[in-house]
Amino acid sequence: MLSKEEIYIEYRDKVFGYVKNHVNSIEDAEDITSEIFIKIYSKLDTYDDSKASLSTWIYSMTSNTVIDFYRTNHIHSEIPEDLTNESTIEDEVLNSESLEALAIALENLPQELRDIIVLRYYKGLTLQEIAEKMHLSYGVTKLRHREALGKLREKL
Repeated sequence: MLSKEEIYIEYRDKVFGYVKNHVNSIEDAEDITSEIFIKIYSKLDTYDDSKASLSTWIYSMTSNTVIDFYRTNHIHSEIPEDLTNESTIEDEVLNSESLEALAIALENLPQELRDIIVLRYYKGLTLQEIAEKMHLSYGVTKLRHREALGKLREKL
């Protein structure tokens, strides 16, 4: 089991990137990220590695904390649609523990879809930022993002 410090070092950027992509302000993202690590540390003794990997457990706690933020602040109209689904394609792809299989699946995607996945999950860009960077409309970027996740899901 990793120490609290090792958990923070390994997961802080991933947690912050996820939160930043789901809330509108950097300040809120920083506050929520801090709250998530407080929850992780306070519940670490309840973590059971036979039920889920540490990354899956942390991702679940992260997702739930972002949803709680929206509920607590009554921001119902702005809840991102990928947070409202119980089990999304994104969850399945992100929770996949097989990095080798993911790398192979990414190699088999068309370049444009691969670029969208890399920019979204490795560079931490929002879909709007990806659209601007790739000179696509937001709607097209969103559709291609879902298409890429669907193809990855099929291959995984």
